[in-house]
Amino acid sequence: MSLDGFLTFIGLMIATYAILSPISRLRLRLNMYRQLVLGAVAATLVGVLEFYFELKSIAPEGLSPVFSFVDFQEQKPGFSNEEAAFLVVVAWLVLALLLHANAKPRAISLGTLETLSERLHDEGRYLELVELVGPYLKTTRRAIEKKLLGQRFHHWILNTHSNAVNPFFAMHNDDKPILPNWVAERIKPLASLVPARRKAYHAALDIEDLLLQSDGVRQLLVRLKPEFAMALMDRTGWSHDEFRTRFFRDALNYKASHFYKELKATQNFAKPVGFVIEPKSVLLTGFFGDAKVGAKYGIWKPVGDEAVRLIRADREYSKLLNGPCPYDEELWSDPTYNTIHFFDIMVTSAARQDVPDHMWLMYMSVIVRELEAIHDVTDDRVDLAAEFPTLGNRLIYEATRRLREWIRLVGDLPEDSSHLRPKNLRGLDGPSIPYWAAKDCLNAIRYVIKSERLTDAFVSGLLESYIRDVAALPKNGPVSQLRNMMVSELINGDPIYGRESLAGKIAKFAQNVDHVVLHDAPDFQKALKKQTSEF
Repeated sequence: MSLDGFLTFIGLMIATYAILSPISRLRLRLNMYRQLVLGAVAATLVGVLEFYFELKSIAPEGLSPVFSFVDFQEQKPGFSNEEAAFLVVVAWLVLALLLHANAKPRAISLGTLETLSERLHDEGRYLELVELVGPYLKTTRRAIEKKLLGQRFHHWILNTHSNAVNPFFAMHNDDKPILPNWVAERIKPLASLVPARRKAYHAALDIEDLLLQSDGVRQLLVRLKPEFAMALMDRTGWSHDEFRTRFFRDALNYKASHFYKELKATQNFAKPVGFVIEPKSVLLTGFFGDAKVGAKYGIWKPVGDEAVRLIRADREYSKLLNGPCPYDEELWSDPTYNTIHFFDIMVTSAARQDVPDHMWLMYMSVIVRELEAIHDVTDDRVDLAAEFPTLGNRLIYEATRRLREWIRLVGDLPEDSSHLRPKNLRGLDGPSIPYWAAKDCLNAIRYVIKSERLTDAFVSGLLESYIRDVAALPKNGPVSQLRNMMVSELINGDPIYGRESLAGKIAKFAQNVDHVVLHDAPDFQKALKKQTSEF
C-alpha cells in the first residue's frame, strides 16, 4: 500500500464516520479507547513502513539492528515495505472488528452510555435501548453501589474515618471502628488521591432512573426481555418498588404479557407440594426459585392489589364477571384467575422451601369479598342452575379451593417444617401457611354464607366442600387446633375481632349438604346444633 493509498483509506474512514447518525457515532464511542490505542499503533507501523528507507538513512547506529532484522530492498523484486504496510492495515481492520465484537462493558463508558440512552429513549427506540443497556446492567449496579475499582477504596477510607470520629455512627451501622481515631485522621487525606468515580456514579444513577421511570421501556418489558425486567426488579429502594408495582399492574392488564405466558406454562405439580417452575419462566424463577426473594419484595402486593382494583373499579370487567362462565381454557386470559394461580405458586413454593412467611395468602378472602360485592346477574345468557352460573362464581370457587388445598398441606409437608410447629398452628409464634389458610378460608366462606346475592345451590356447594375438608383433619394432635377453629369461628365468628353468629344461615344451607359429609364431621354438627338451639 502506497502512502497515497493509506491517506485515501484514512479519508474514507473519516467520511464514513461523518455521515453516520449521531446515535451510531455514540455507539462507536462506547469502546473507542481501545480502538484509539489500536489505531495509533497501526498508523505508527504504517508510517514507519512507508518511510522505511528515509528513516533507515537517518537512523543512529544504535537502531541499525532493527532495520537489519527487517531488511527491505528498494526497487528489487520480493516482499516490499509497501506490501508490509498493506498487511498491517488488513490486520488493523480485523483486530478492530474483533475488539468491537468482544468489547466488555466498562465503567469509563457510562457517560457516553447515558447520552446514547437518552437519545434512543427520546426517539422511542425502546428495544434498542434495552439491548444496548443490557450488558451494562452489572456495571451500572456496581457503580451505584460504589464497588468500582478505586471507588470502593475511596469510600472505605471515608467510612473508616467517620466510624472512628463518630462512634454513634458506627453503632448505628452495627459496626466497630476498624482503626484508632489518630490513624483514621491521618489516612483521610489519602481519599483525595483515590478516584471516587463520581462521573460514572452519577451516569449510572441517571441511566437506571431513565429505565425505571419510562412508561415506554416498562411496557416493552411486559412483552419482551423478562431477564432485563427481573434485573431491574431484583433491587430494594423506592424507585424499584414503584417499578415492580407498575410492571405487574401492566402485566396483569395485558393478556399477551410474558407474565401470563409463564403462569399458564406452570401447571405441572412438584413433590411433595407446589409446582415445577421451568427455567424459561424467568419472572417466576426469579421470585420463587428461592421464595425468600418473593417474600423480601412483598411480591404479593402489586399483583393482589391490581386484581382487587379491577374487580372493584373496572365496570367492563364487572360485566364480564357477571356474565356466563367461560370454558377452562379461556380462564387463562382472566386477570383474577391468573392472580389466584400466581398466589398458589407463591404459597406452595414458600411451604415447600420452608420459608417462614404466610405470603399474604389472605388476599384470597379479599378477592372473594369483592367478587361477592359486585355480583349482580342481569345477563340473560346466565344459567342460574349451572354449577358456576357466572365467571365470578367460578373465581370464588377457585379462591376457596386453593385455600382448602393449602390447609391440606398439613398432610404433605415434612414433620420438621416450621409451618407445622404446634405454636405456629395456633397462630401464637411464627407464621404457618395451613393456619392462615384455615383462618382465611373460614372468613371467605362466611362472606359467601352472608351473601344475599349468590344462589343457594352455589353457597351450599361451597359449604359442603368446606365441611368435607374439616372432616378430613385429625381430631387429635396439634393439627386438631385447625379443625376446632374452622368449626367454631365459622359458626360464631372471630373471638377477638367480634363474634357474629351465622348458625341460622349455616343450618339453612346445611340442609342441602350430603348427609354422609355431615356424618363425617360430628363436631361440626354438634357445634351447629348447640348454637341454633341457643339461638
